[in-house]
Amino acid sequence: MSQTKPLNLVQKLAARFAGTAPGPTAQTRRIPVSAYTDAERFDRERQHLFMQQPLILAHASQLGNSGDALVWDWLGVPLITLRDKSGAVATFRNVCRHRGMRLVQDEGQTCLRALVCPYHQWTYGLDGALRNIPRDEVFSDLDTASLGLARVATEVRHGLVWVQAEGEMNLDEHLAGLGDDFDEFQLADHHFCQQSVRTVKANWKFIQDAFLDAYHVTRLHKHTVGPFFPDAVAETDLIGRHTRSAVARNEIEEAVHLPPDQLDLRRHATFSYTVFPGSVLVFQPDYPAVISLFPQAPDRTVFVHSMLTRHPPASDEEQAHFARSFRLIDEGVFGAEDIFVAEGAQRGIASGANDHLIFGGLEEAAISFHDIVEREIEQ
Repeated sequence: MSQTKPLNLVQKLAARFAGTAPGPTAQTRRIPVSAYTDAERFDRERQHLFMQQPLILAHASQLGNSGDALVWDWLGVPLITLRDKSGAVATFRNVCRHRGMRLVQDEGQTCLRALVCPYHQWTYGLDGALRNIPRDEVFSDLDTASLGLARVATEVRHGLVWVQAEGEMNLDEHLAGLGDDFDEFQLADHHFCQQSVRTVKANWKFIQDAFLDAYHVTRLHKHTVGPFFPDAVAETDLIGRHTRSAVARNEIEEAVHLPPDQLDLRRHATFSYTVFPGSVLVFQPDYPAVISLFPQAPDRTVFVHSMLTRHPPASDEEQAHFARSFRLIDEGVFGAEDIFVAEGAQRGIASGANDHLIFGGLEEAAISFHDIVEREIEQ
């Protein structure tokens, strides 16, 4: 599939900064607050968008070795994603096929040699196959080959682990060519470094909204990353249902007079990809941030933020540097600013002050995102 290269967006940013390209078109769009509060609507979003479409779970390097596993209930379903002895990555329902007991108890990163049910110690291999039934002579007519763990569609592509909770996954159709950009940023060659998992008291779309406009960057982030950007110089477009945004950094001034082969995708702009429905990849100068959202309720969302680096830390000093960089973005920018306003807006609309939220020309990407959500849940 042919599509505009990221470099073309940097060229557009330079032209806009130089005043030789038009700015955003003035508009006003009103989104009803029920889009963030209605329980029936939330159930449709969760079912159609999050249960039946591919989601980004992790970077493949997070499951680097045989037995490495991620135990997660973020979709309201007990799941475990792991790398087996052959090197394949798979996801299973974290449930024993005997009496339904949860197999691995604690959520999070772990390493396993097998999956053993604590109830009666039925044992499963890393490939999900049933390996052992204690006192199997007391059972009759068991087809053990059919009693492997329930498998969930999983695929590794462009360095990311994609999982779809229900149905068959068609990742090529879902990506619609988005992987070309990820390959240009060499995403598969990065390494998982660290992660935070938090529950945000806000609708998942409030969080997405925060990553879909440049209007707030120099304002909300004025004490953190805001000073690195001119005011709201941004370009966005769509790749399938996914939003690609490029926000000019201060260095865009030098890009005005540079030939294309000297433009830098990370120095002159910050690229952000809203991967529909619930992930965001931000290619910052130092490291890519991978954010995945898992809606729990109309006003509650699990927010997973992972830091990737070009190489594993080579020293204690480099590890400390990565930790400081992660803390700045995770706590200072995402936690204290983006999540702060998402939770504040959720409380604000609960007051009944507003029937609608207002979006303008600098928030066009957010408007487009809401249009896509509407279209998808009405199908």
